[in-house]
Amino acid sequence: MAKITDAWLRSTVGKPYSGKAELLVGDGLYARISPKGKITWVFRVSFAGKAIKQSLGKYPAMKLSEARDERDKRHELASEGIDPRAALRIQKTASPKTLNDVIDYWIEIHAKHNIQRWKTFAHMFDVDIRPYIGAYPINRLELVDYMACFNHARDRVGPKHSANLMSRLKSVITLGVRHGIVKYNVIHLLKKEDVGKPVSRKKGRQRDEGIGALWNAIDDAPIHPSNRNFLRIMFIFANRANELRLAKKSDFDFKRNLWTVPEENNKIRKKGGGEIVRPIPKMAQEILRIQFSYYPEHEIVFPPVNIDQDRPMSPSVVVAVGVKLADRIASLGYPRTTNHDMRRTARNVWEEMGVKHKVGEIMLGHVVHDGVTSNYLDYHYIPEQRVCYEKWCDYIQQQVLRAENKVVVNI
Repeated sequence: MAKITDAWLRSTVGKPYSGKAELLVGDGLYARISPKGKITWVFRVSFAGKAIKQSLGKYPAMKLSEARDERDKRHELASEGIDPRAALRIQKTASPKTLNDVIDYWIEIHAKHNIQRWKTFAHMFDVDIRPYIGAYPINRLELVDYMACFNHARDRVGPKHSANLMSRLKSVITLGVRHGIVKYNVIHLLKKEDVGKPVSRKKGRQRDEGIGALWNAIDDAPIHPSNRNFLRIMFIFANRANELRLAKKSDFDFKRNLWTVPEENNKIRKKGGGEIVRPIPKMAQEILRIQFSYYPEHEIVFPPVNIDQDRPMSPSVVVAVGVKLADRIASLGYPRTTNHDMRRTARNVWEEMGVKHKVGEIMLGHVVHDGVTSNYLDYHYIPEQRVCYEKWCDYIQQQVLRAENKVVVNI
């Protein structure tokens, strides 16, 4: 029988496994290994004359030493006549959790499941918080301790960075308060102006022939044809980039001409919005059929262009192709336009077209039925959307002609 060591665990996890399903570590602690190499710590003990079993966690999130510690704690509970399956008692003499503990808790419990850019924020804490006050008990830290970190971050990077750092850390500690692992959030009254400067959002968008110029600029941008199609579809639907990046061919129904964005791929799921359903206008149908032909064996519509893998392209690629398009349109003398600016551009034109407010909002993928209404109404405005998308595509083509006939002077 294999001896469970750190080296054995590293060599086994995540790899095909055909051995015994559970291996004894010692004193009631077992490692359960699935055929795919997933390792779960299991604790077995006799309590009140009955054999009980409890899952402690998974490797590598829970290390071997940590699993042994958890086993020992539960043995202690059982010896005192307390069911080890119940929550461990909070020792009043135990030291308060450190700020690092709270940050780690936020990452595992909340960020990984709800925030796409959680690694970015975790890196901010690694650089500007952990080295200075991370190891201190959080319930003993005072406002002045946090201010020293924010001031250092402002001097190191800038006032917008320090303001963002404070805002993110405030959310981390607030979660700790709500979950009962922190007594009080001493920075909850701070405003961004107290530690730095809020980010000023630029609201760029195209008008009239600039819309046609932007469409033409997609053809001229130095990017792969697949990524050009990505930008074209984003321009037509004014969707969020992630909705399209994660899209599968099965999400597009060409018989009914509908694109369904599953709940797990869209932002409004957090607000009870469910799936997003959009009709597919004729211009988008042609682009999508061409895109499907690029990767006939793939399930994903927009995979990486440099490697043959059936998976979504990286979020960083979406940003990069958007930057190249923005650089191109700006070089022609038109307002610099980001991926998000395309949504703003479309929404303004739809408003000028007289599209009803709820129809325009649902086309953007916003929640329009809330409160009590959401319990009764889940109408997607498909006929109304279809009319608007066709008019929007006609408008784009009209502006393409205008842009081609207009000479723009670089500024």
